Amino acid sequence: MANDSEQDELMPIPWEQLAPYLSVVVLEATADDPALTFGAVIRELKKTPATRGKKRTVLVASDETAADDEQHIVGIGTLEEMGVDQLAGLINEVSAVPSWISEYSDFMNKTYDLSLVVRRGTLLAVKPDERSANRFQAWIDKSPKLARRISPLVLECTFLMGRARGLWLQSATGRSARQPDAKTSVGIDLKETLNVFADSGYSLGSARCELPTDLELDLLKGTIGATVRSSQLWLKPRHDMREFLGTVCEVFDLLEKVTADEDSIVEAFPELARDVADLSEVYGAYDVAAIDIDHLPLAEVSGDDTHDAAEILQNAAIHVVPGSNTAKFKLKIGLDGVEGGVISVTPQPKPHGFFLDMGPVGQSSNYAIAKPVLEALKETDLLTVFYESGHVYSRGRISKKNSAIFPFKNWKFLPFSGYNVELEKPYGHLAGKKIHGDIGAVGDNSLFTWVLANFPDGWMICDDGSGESADFLQITPAGTLRFFHVKGAESKSAGRGVSATAYEIVASQASKNLVFMDKDRLAAHLKSTDASFKASWVDGKPLKGRQEFIDRLLARTEDDGREVIIVQPHLMESKLDKLRGIKPGARPTQDLLRLQRLETLLNSARSSVVNSNAELWVIGSSDI
Repeated sequence: MANDSEQDELMPIPWEQLAPYLSVVVLEATADDPALTFGAVIRELKKTPATRGKKRTVLVASDETAADDEQHIVGIGTLEEMGVDQLAGLINEVSAVPSWISEYSDFMNKTYDLSLVVRRGTLLAVKPDERSANRFQAWIDKSPKLARRISPLVLECTFLMGRARGLWLQSATGRSARQPDAKTSVGIDLKETLNVFADSGYSLGSARCELPTDLELDLLKGTIGATVRSSQLWLKPRHDMREFLGTVCEVFDLLEKVTADEDSIVEAFPELARDVADLSEVYGAYDVAAIDIDHLPLAEVSGDDTHDAAEILQNAAIHVVPGSNTAKFKLKIGLDGVEGGVISVTPQPKPHGFFLDMGPVGQSSNYAIAKPVLEALKETDLLTVFYESGHVYSRGRISKKNSAIFPFKNWKFLPFSGYNVELEKPYGHLAGKKIHGDIGAVGDNSLFTWVLANFPDGWMICDDGSGESADFLQITPAGTLRFFHVKGAESKSAGRGVSATAYEIVASQASKNLVFMDKDRLAAHLKSTDASFKASWVDGKPLKGRQEFIDRLLARTEDDGREVIIVQPHLMESKLDKLRGIKPGARPTQDLLRLQRLETLLNSARSSVVNSNAELWVIGSSDI
C-alpha cells in the first residue's frame, strides 16, 4: 500500500486494531487538485525531529490508499464503501530516557504515536500526533496555496449551537493584572451565563457543546469539543476505524451543508469578541494604550527588559496620527514632554496571529528621544491598538467586539475652578502623613481638597494608602455610603480631547474594591489600617480618629443606599455635548470613537457596581 519505494520495509498500519480518538484538524484544500494537498500533508507529517541526546523518533509504519485503488482494507472495507477518497496512516516510534534516571542510562521509554489523514473532495481531516501538532499548525499558516482552516464562524455555527458544557475564553482587549488572561468555566449551559459587558472583551478559544439531537446523525452524537482558531474538533474515542471514518464523514456532511447556505451561518456566542485573520476589514487606528507598569503580570515584572520597557512607555507620549484607511498607521512619539518623531506601524502575519512591525518615518526630529521609545515598543508587545473599524490589536491577536455601544447615563459635571485638575493629591508626589494633613489646607488646590469641599455633609474619612478601600469614604446624613475614587486629568488644557486611558485604572480600582461593600469587612479593614495621622471629618470639620465613622457604618441597614463615585475631571461637559450632537450615520471622529470606548468601559464598571447593589456615578468637569 505504501506509495514511496523507500518505505517498502516499513510495517503496514494494523487498521483492524485501531481505535483512535476523534481529534482532528479540519481543512479545506486550496490546491487545484485536492490530492496534491493530501500528499503535502503526509510529507509534512512524515518529518521527524532530529535526534537529541537519547531521544529519537523513527517512522516504523506507513500506509496510503485511495478509493480508486478498489482495495479491501482489513477492518474497514473499501474506501468507496466508506465514502472516502483518500486515507493515510503513520506510526512513529519515540524513544526517550525516563525522567527518573540519568540521560546516560541505557533504559529507554518507548511510545508509539499515530497520525491519520482522511480526504473527501476538498475537505481533509488530519489527526497529527502530539509531537507534530504545533509544527503542523505552523505549516498551515505557511501553505495558503495548499490548505486553509475552516472559518471559526463556520465551525461555531456547525458544531457549537447546542448547550455549552465548557468554555475556554481568551482576553481580546490587552493583558494586565486587572483581568484574567483567560477564563475557563464548566456548567449546564454556559451560554446563559455570558454577559455582554463582562465577557465582550474575551474571544472564544475552545468550547464543548452538546450536538443538537435533530441532526439525524448516526455516529456524531453527544458532546463535541472545538478549538476554532486551530480548526480542531475532538470527540470521545471511536471503537474502530470504520466508526472513525464514518464519524469524519458526518463531520464533512455537516460542514458542506452549512457552507452551502451562507445566509444560515450565525454566531453561537454573540456576546464574545471575534478574532480575525484577514486585515482587509481593519482600518483607522485612532487610539493606543501601553500596559501600565503596575498592571504587568508578575512573571513579566520579574523580567528586566519588559519592566524597563513598560517604565519608558509609562513616561512616553504616544499618539496616533489621524488619516489611516488600512490596518497600517503612524504614531507620533515623545518622552518626558519632548517630541521625538513619527514611526510607522504595520501589523504583519505570523503563525496564529500578528506582530507589529515598526520603524521610523523619515529623519527623526529628535532621535535621542525617539530611540528608547521605539525600542521599548519593538522589543515588547505592550501596546494595544484601537481601530475605527471596531477591531483591537492586543498581544499578537486582532479581535472585534460584538457588543453594542450604549451611552453612559450617570455622568455628573461639576465646576473645578480654582483647582488643578491634573493634581490628584496635595503636593502630588508626597505620601503618608503629609497627604492626610494637607487635605483642605489653605492654598491646596488638589482634587482631594476638592472632594472635601464639595461633599462636606455627614461623616467622611480619607483611606488613601496601601490596601485602601477607596480614596475617601462618606456616610451622608441620610445614611448613604459613598466610595470616592479620585484620579487626575491627563491635561488641564481647555481644549483637551477625550481619553479612555485616563479612566481605565480608576474604574478598575472601583470595581476591584467592591468587596468592601460588606460593612463588616469594611469595618474590620478600617480598624486594622487606622493611624493617628489619617484624616476624618464630620460636616467638613476635622475629627480625630475613625471610630465615630465606624460606629455609623455598623449601624447602617441593607436598605440604606450605596454609591461608588469616580472623580476624574478629564472629560468636559462641552466636549460630551458636542460629540453627542453628531448625527447618526456620519463618520465618527476620533474623539467620538474614544468616547464610545470610554463609555463602554464605564458601562462595564457600572454593571459590576449594580451587581453589588450600589450605583456608579462619574464626575467630569463642567468647564466653569
